Amino acid sequence: MLVLIVEDDRQLAACTITFLNNEGIDVDYADNLYSAKHIAEQQNYDAIVLDIGLPDGLGFSLAEHFAKTHPNTPLLFLTAEHQLQSKLKAFSLGALDYLTKPFELAELSIRLKLLKAKKINTVSQSFLLADLNVNLNQRIAMRHQRPITLSPQQWQLLQLLIEYFPHPVDKRIILETLWPDQDVSSDMYKTLISRLRSNLSKPNEKPLLHTLKGIGVLLREKC
Repeated sequence: MLVLIVEDDRQLAACTITFLNNEGIDVDYADNLYSAKHIAEQQNYDAIVLDIGLPDGLGFSLAEHFAKTHPNTPLLFLTAEHQLQSKLKAFSLGALDYLTKPFELAELSIRLKLLKAKKINTVSQSFLLADLNVNLNQRIAMRHQRPITLSPQQWQLLQLLIEYFPHPVDKRIILETLWPDQDVSSDMYKTLISRLRSNLSKPNEKPLLHTLKGIGVLLREKC
């Protein structure tokens, strides 16, 4: 699980990140609006944690920004603002949760894991890209009129790519999702990517699965 935390109190952020890491939650961190937008440009998250009062503005503006750039990512506000007006504002901007300071780290961890579950449950069961049509519920994939046969592991990777679409998925996230608690060779990883790529796109078809060196793997018509 990967989350973004936007918090200007560096000491609080450090304690929170250490605790969440021990809970199996990876964290990207920003302490202002500008950094948060920049860090999130090439990444997708299972949840985003926002403070309201930040050095260069309010977390509310970040919520509006992420509603456009990360529409499927759950937002949780973590703030000292106790007023009902602030809570109503946060929820009106699409936040799914609101936790006030001081807080218990264990409670934050549980809330984040619940948000990830909500994200998974709300992922669309159908996906269209160019002439690729995928029904995740029935595990049916078609390229124009060509049925696509995938192994269970290839289906798992395809679903992960669809969940993160249109953003790339980092190699680390793929390894942690498909091979949790296992040491995986580079050849195994590359073979899985190659087989899914060849199944999705035959030689006479436009490639839809791309690898961006140093960034990750993504679905896209053109790269």
